[in-house]
Amino acid sequence: MARPIVRDEEGLSTLWSFVGVLVLVIAILAVYFVYVIPKFGHPPLRAQGGDQVKVDYVGRFEDGFVFDTSLASVAEDNASYTKALSFGWRNSWQPLSFAIGAVPLAVIQGFDVGVQGLAVGDAKTIVVPPNLGYGLSDPAKILVKPLLEPVPVRVTMNESAFTNAYKTQPVSGANVTDPFWGWSAYVSVSGSVVTVTNSPVPGQMVHPYGGWAARVDSVDDGADNGTGRIVVHHLLDTTAVDRVGQKTASGTVVFVVTAVDLAAGTYTVNYNNPVKGRNLVFEVTMVAITRVG
Repeated sequence: MARPIVRDEEGLSTLWSFVGVLVLVIAILAVYFVYVIPKFGHPPLRAQGGDQVKVDYVGRFEDGFVFDTSLASVAEDNASYTKALSFGWRNSWQPLSFAIGAVPLAVIQGFDVGVQGLAVGDAKTIVVPPNLGYGLSDPAKILVKPLLEPVPVRVTMNESAFTNAYKTQPVSGANVTDPFWGWSAYVSVSGSVVTVTNSPVPGQMVHPYGGWAARVDSVDDGADNGTGRIVVHHLLDTTAVDRVGQKTASGTVVFVVTAVDLAAGTYTVNYNNPVKGRNLVFEVTMVAITRVG
């Protein structure tokens, strides 16, 4: 008589146990290869003294204005990255390459120390104080000036000083343009003394240093014992800080407006290198590390 077909409960239980163990092993291996090995198996190379590194960076003042970068995308984006007056355009943009701990240092000390410990792809914000950056500023090169500036109507000088200032020989009756303010002036010569009589019109707009707008508020020809007084109103506010100043034709910064105090009626011009005496904020990303030796 044929044996009846029956359910092999014991066999099925063994099969499912095997499948369960197999799934568990696969899951453990997946976790090991996906998470454990990348994290603990091979630690990344981290920058240290003697390494040659390449770093992308954005350098800002504490007010957020960008003074330097290695990234073309940052240089070209003035909406998201407002530029300081000291920001300079370059023909090419590429990561900064230098040897950590070089003698002498290839970069400022705070930057050199700040990138150590980073692996490729790591990003970090480094705040560099003046003593680890470009040094302290010279207080003698920081000048506080009035927003309402008095200017003499009449100025006397010798012929040499006149020629140096106006780039022409003094001739009585001649009209010249003031090289600084841009307004008209009248020349008179008596012996070796040259008198220049400035003649702006109240309400006239001028551009001192070629850097910002100013307005002639008043002209009092008889003030100050006959010297006369012109009052020029510098139309500056806090938006001018780090963005307004004077540059040479080659792009070198002569000075920068570093403060405007409307309540006190003053503005401050700084003739130091713009990065001296300031905390500098660098957003850096490690691009490459080459270990020598």
